[in-house]
Amino acid sequence: MRSKTAVVFSCRHTKPGVSNDRFNILGKFLYDLKPDYVVDLGDGPDMASLNSYDTKRPEAIVAQNYEQAMDTENDAQERIRWEFTRNKKKKPVFYGFAGNHEERINTAIAHDPRLHGESYGISFKHLNTDKWYDHYVEYEHGAPGIYNIDGVDYAHFIGSGNYGTPLSGDAHGKALVTKRLKSVSVGHSHKRNIFFKDDAKAIGCVVGCMKGAPEGWAGQSNGEWWSGVVVKRNIENGVYEPEFISLSTLEKEYDCN
Repeated sequence: MRSKTAVVFSCRHTKPGVSNDRFNILGKFLYDLKPDYVVDLGDGPDMASLNSYDTKRPEAIVAQNYEQAMDTENDAQERIRWEFTRNKKKKPVFYGFAGNHEERINTAIAHDPRLHGESYGISFKHLNTDKWYDHYVEYEHGAPGIYNIDGVDYAHFIGSGNYGTPLSGDAHGKALVTKRLKSVSVGHSHKRNIFFKDDAKAIGCVVGCMKGAPEGWAGQSNGEWWSGVVVKRNIENGVYEPEFISLSTLEKEYDCN
């Protein structure tokens, strides 16, 4: 059996006012590599328009830039796949996962169902997940869904206990393997981390982010984040050979200007 190759990334955080050029670069890289599949671990759109639904007047927040946020996200998705479309080549299989930022849409509707509407309101369908992904994993029971691909459990994040707080910390990768007792890959933290437990044939991987700009709210944490993708080669029963490729390296390789 031919070994498989995958590209994994998370936390693209598309938003109006931040360039989507990095997705032209990602698309060129995917076209050249031609992996068997691509795993997008969520928090694709930032959804800043829906970030305060437990405060006053949520409808005013939605009116600010919800439509622009959706347009920006769908533009990013198109750019990621454009090289395959333009050259009429078969795309890799795309797996998508809902992150907490996508889930803001469902939270907003639960808070005020009057805001729901596919034509003139807000709707999860505006993300066009059926168009962009071959398989999409939504939230389940208030937490990110978990889906296993070739022996690896994927999710936006893995909860640490009964209250669902995301696992994190300097030993994040190790905590994932300890929690799930198998290979696990997540996003969410914007950091990268990896842990190998070879005797159990398990790898805990935190894949960083694909953000396009620092965040004003994050302060010093911006310096702790890593932007890029993880390439997994020779995937078999949860074991693989990982390569972390930074966004800055991709930018040097694929100058889209």
